Amino acid sequence: MAYDYSEISQRVDSWAQQAYELGWLNQKYIPPAPLQRGDMLETRPLIVAFMGGTGVGKSSLLNRLAGKPIAKAGVARPTSKEVTLFHHRDITLPTLPLTDIHVANHDDATQKNVVWIDMPDFDSTDAHNKELVLRWLPYIDVLIYVVSPERYRDEKAWRLLLSEGATHAWLFVMNQWDRGQIEQAEDFEKQLRLAGFNAPLIFKTCCAESIENDAFSELAKTLTSLATQKTIEQLEQHGNHARVQALQNCVQNYVVQLGNETALKKLHSNWLLNWKTTAMQLQQSFTWLVQSLAENFAHHASDLLNSTPPILLWDDWAQTCFDDALNTLVIDAQRLKLPTAPLEIQLLTLRETAQKKFNSHVELQTRQALAQRGNVVQRVLLKFVAGTEIILPLAAMSWVGFQVVNGYYESNQTHEHYLNIDFAVHSTLVCGLSWLVPFFILKKCQPSLEKCVLRGLNKGISQSLSNLNSEVCEAVERFQRQRATQLQKANALLAVCESITKMPVKIDENSTLNRMLMGN
Repeated sequence: MAYDYSEISQRVDSWAQQAYELGWLNQKYIPPAPLQRGDMLETRPLIVAFMGGTGVGKSSLLNRLAGKPIAKAGVARPTSKEVTLFHHRDITLPTLPLTDIHVANHDDATQKNVVWIDMPDFDSTDAHNKELVLRWLPYIDVLIYVVSPERYRDEKAWRLLLSEGATHAWLFVMNQWDRGQIEQAEDFEKQLRLAGFNAPLIFKTCCAESIENDAFSELAKTLTSLATQKTIEQLEQHGNHARVQALQNCVQNYVVQLGNETALKKLHSNWLLNWKTTAMQLQQSFTWLVQSLAENFAHHASDLLNSTPPILLWDDWAQTCFDDALNTLVIDAQRLKLPTAPLEIQLLTLRETAQKKFNSHVELQTRQALAQRGNVVQRVLLKFVAGTEIILPLAAMSWVGFQVVNGYYESNQTHEHYLNIDFAVHSTLVCGLSWLVPFFILKKCQPSLEKCVLRGLNKGISQSLSNLNSEVCEAVERFQRQRATQLQKANALLAVCESITKMPVKIDENSTLNRMLMGN
């Protein structure tokens, strides 16, 4: 179980960190702390810690157990500021963070299998105290939550109980009971039941003086009875089980942040509606610029094909309109509870290249319109007429030549004149008309340069706007594919967590340990 948790924790941490860096998660992932046992011994003592607020008597309880003042408390106000470790001198300690702590030994064989720890006051204003507590929590098996009649509703310690409750076994001590009342103990037990403890073990103790109902010896005997390897293994399994469940809950919460398919479909449809309005607005704004450019091209017809002037329809105003449309897309994603950072990354390149792509494509379409004037029917007709402009005059001149040669030959035979005025006039007219008619048709059917430019500009604008729309849709589709990849990884982690949490920790329902676990 420990290996299972360590492995899945690393996998969840790796996925969540990269998802956060890519913007899919809106907060940095902090995984539940694993049981950092290191090279834990096969047989080890039960590790027990006194925890609670300032002035409740944690250190006094440990001193009473030791029979001497080994745990230090403040003078002006009893405040524990260090970790005090109390154990049998002959045991081998497992791997623990033993730097800068106070260690005391004893020779009581009955407590040989228990390591007692006095933790700093968690509710202290000293940040170092909180850091020490959080550093030691993963190593502790049983937490003894110490309160006093005046401070059993301590807020900071209570929050720690609620956050760590599922991963530890708990015993509760209402210390300074000589000043307590039954109503306070009942209220404290009611709080614990609301927190998830069905039958909490509460010991009433008094360190100031001996009273008949002092349950300190019962507390020590209870912990001694728990100091078996079977119980320790069960505690480790329960802690890991609870931590895996916490991992599963974290991943489930992050899956919610990835959004859902319905939101993605809505995002795409919203973009298409918004872009339809934006594209119409842009086309209307280009109308007067297109007309002006067409007239300019018509006035410089001689050099157009060789050096077309640059076409700069996409200006700052058009860029602002496009950016506004993209911003609306991002706002829609946020409103639909989709991650916006990955979408903005996909749209960033479009923002930067829209102007260049638009102007380049419009200029290309204009050049093509100038190179290929008119529609297909017009171009075929013009090529045919251009051919007849050459072929017909040649045919007419060939016919006239043949008539001249043939008439000359016949005149030699008959000794008559073979040329006359009528033939010369008619021959000239035939040759002239054979050239003039195709030339006239060619001139009259030639497409207007201004109309060609208009057609090229309008086609370029329409295609460029369509291309921009396609690129935005492709960006949304990439965003959707990336989300699917993240979702697939998260679901794989959830499946692993579920396979682990389905294996229950076997603990006897009537055992003392079962009463010490939250939710049992």
